[in-house]
Amino acid sequence: MPREWRSAVVGTGTVGEWHMSVLASGMLSGARLVAVCDKKPERFHAALAANNLTGIPVYTDQAEMLRKEKLDIVHVCTPSGEHMDPALLAIEAGVNVICEKPMEIQIDRIDRMGEAAERKGVRLAGIFQNRWNRANRAIKAAADEGRFGTVAFAGTYTPWYRDDKYYADKGGWRGTWKYDGGGAIMNQSVHAIDLLQWIAGPVETVSAYGASRIHAAIQTEDTLASSLQFKSGAFGVIMGTTAMYPGGSVKLEIGGSDGTAVSEGGLKVFKFRDERPEDNAMLQKVANEGTAGGASATDAKLDLHGLNLQAILAAWSDGKDAETAAPEARKAVAIILAMYESMRKGGAPIKVR
Repeated sequence: MPREWRSAVVGTGTVGEWHMSVLASGMLSGARLVAVCDKKPERFHAALAANNLTGIPVYTDQAEMLRKEKLDIVHVCTPSGEHMDPALLAIEAGVNVICEKPMEIQIDRIDRMGEAAERKGVRLAGIFQNRWNRANRAIKAAADEGRFGTVAFAGTYTPWYRDDKYYADKGGWRGTWKYDGGGAIMNQSVHAIDLLQWIAGPVETVSAYGASRIHAAIQTEDTLASSLQFKSGAFGVIMGTTAMYPGGSVKLEIGGSDGTAVSEGGLKVFKFRDERPEDNAMLQKVANEGTAGGASATDAKLDLHGLNLQAILAAWSDGKDAETAAPEARKAVAIILAMYESMRKGGAPIKVR
């Protein structure tokens, strides 16, 4: 794989501009923004201006961009339900793809993307930047070492707030089943759900209730609560909302016979039966390392995006798939789709497929 990554961003809304910012920042060694594409020129002009970028070729047609530019990576940052087509277009042209979360809103679409990448001999990776938060990585390391013993419970809570303007902005795709794939759970809580399954292991069964509590104009839920049973036998909870003003920190907790850990705006609890001197040092070091996003999508820090992208490029440079390749990126979506099915069936238990 190349050490220089000629990169293009497709979709230059809020998240696309984040990718442009990271590429322009120099955080990604060898990666360079060489083109942008958006169906609406006013969006890419605004995004380029916001990052003081000049001389970057711009396109309204991705196929034309792929014909004219020599690219190593396409960053797909379109609405969630429109990830597959631009990803497949890039893959069929022999270009690697980095796709924003969720990788797609249906499992069969993610599988199609992964199969196409394998067939064409290119790489495909998703974005789950909160895996690079140091508090979350400390909890993951403890879980991998078996420090929680027999896990009894693992849960996550995303008590966020978005106003009506958030759903009306950017063409009104948010809060729709076709383009957003869901509401507070698919768009916002997907990050925490990915962390939960990554740390606590596969979810087997869910039972969920949800509705739109304050956003009358959207098609989807703005609040959902679900009970879980993990394949390990442990129990859990997922809660997500965009209806709790003013919005708070994401909370993740896991505990069992030998220890408990909680992250909420940083690492808050990290206590084990086998106490180690470094545990308290870790607790102090990342006590206030939050992930933001509670009150607004734009208050998220870009350093975690940068770390996620660095990890992808490092893996690809070593000839390996990234940690967030398609088989991993699909797991959170599978849990979410099971929760939506349960929600529609009045809380009936649904197996995660």
